[in-house]
Amino acid sequence: MEDYQRHSVPPAPWAFRVLVYPIFKGLSLLPFWVLHRISDVLFVLIYGLFGYRKKVVRENLAHSFPEKSAADRKTIEREFYRHFCDVLVETIKGLSISAEELSRRMVNVDQSIYDELNRDQRSAIVVMSHCGNWEWICLMSQLSCEQKVQCVYKTLSNPGFDWLMFHQRTRFQVNAVPMEQILRIMSQNKAHCTVTAFIGDQSPSSGKGAHWTSFLNQETAFMMGSEKIAKKLNLGLVYLSCQKVGRSRYEARTHWLCQDPSLEPTGAITDSIATAIENEIRQQPAYWLWSHRRWKHKKVS
Repeated sequence: MEDYQRHSVPPAPWAFRVLVYPIFKGLSLLPFWVLHRISDVLFVLIYGLFGYRKKVVRENLAHSFPEKSAADRKTIEREFYRHFCDVLVETIKGLSISAEELSRRMVNVDQSIYDELNRDQRSAIVVMSHCGNWEWICLMSQLSCEQKVQCVYKTLSNPGFDWLMFHQRTRFQVNAVPMEQILRIMSQNKAHCTVTAFIGDQSPSSGKGAHWTSFLNQETAFMMGSEKIAKKLNLGLVYLSCQKVGRSRYEARTHWLCQDPSLEPTGAITDSIATAIENEIRQQPAYWLWSHRRWKHKKVS
């Protein structure tokens, strides 16, 4: 069997490692009760004082939930910002959280699906969204799965923070791979049993070549990467949702989307991904990343 191929990134610039990294690492060592107080302060600053992307959030909520009252959308808005600040400190905590504590706080409810895939030596694609805490799912995944786990990410323009996030995501041996290299890495590792996680609600770089479908009451462009790779490599797809069950406590749930992609017409898998993401958002609307400019592309008639 060929050696398993891992992606790596160059070390951060020395100034970042000496001056910036120690600050984040130090913060990560604080107990959760202190981090939650920091999150409370961030909420006042980000939401109350600076109004970070508040216009984007309000427009997204208004277009997505026209049936809800302004008061209901305002409640979702405030709860979103509280959750957003929690995710920020939780991501920092990922730099030092122990495997035992992470496994208690991010519970993989449907582990049997991954165990069965591993027993059958079947690789699969996992599709998820920016609901709950997607960073902790990546961080936790190799702790619960026996097969090799590969998580797709978008490279950050700042090399220091790109290295920091890569370091955080790979602490427990997950293979974090940038989206522009994922097909090559998956092809090289096809002799190994793997699960590869894609974020399904990323906005395409342009509307050209995207798949358009109805999503949260709007015509929305979806990238077809996971569908195309599933067809090319003949991999089944599952959807993983993340439910927030308490402060810094989550449950990850998984269900099958498609076991044989060769039987599906073009676009059908992407449609099922969009439906799964919308269903997840509607169950806990405050915990999706509403500050994301998801609808910046418009369909040309």
